[in-house]
Amino acid sequence: MNSPSNASTASLAEHAYRIRRNALLMGEVQGQGYIGQALDIADVLAVAYFGAMRYRTDDPEWEDRDRFLLSNGHYAIALYAALLKAGILPAEELETYGSDDSRLPMSGMASYTPGMEMSGGSLGHGLTIAVGRCLGLKRKHSASFVYTLFSDGELDEGAI
Repeated sequence: MNSPSNASTASLAEHAYRIRRNALLMGEVQGQGYIGQALDIADVLAVAYFGAMRYRTDDPEWEDRDRFLLSNGHYAIALYAALLKAGILPAEELETYGSDDSRLPMSGMASYTPGMEMSGGSLGHGLTIAVGRCLGLKRKHSASFVYTLFSDGELDEGAI
């Protein structure tokens, strides 16, 4: 189980490097992908997954886990790279990115990918989904946190 820690800056930088590397390797599989977004957001994902969040690598549906909602589904390659680094997804799946029957489609689908909490789609809905998840967890008296990533472009769309 991963639990929040006081990870060192050097440790988090290494995690971010590995996330970037995984994203580049996935982009190489298809010769495309939102690589720029993955390179940009790797530091945020490293801090979230290796410095803040509680989760179990062998049980992505663990009730007491913290949730990470990726509102901007076109950043899915970055989240997959973090899930691979965190051990939630097996390393062998990296080479299936974007392929037919892959659990790593180019745009995030929660029903396909362990560890992905919401499907990407219409931009601007992640914040309201996160609020709903928070209210549901509060009602269950849960100590879990919900983290949400959305892009600046989403501020003019959806319910935001």
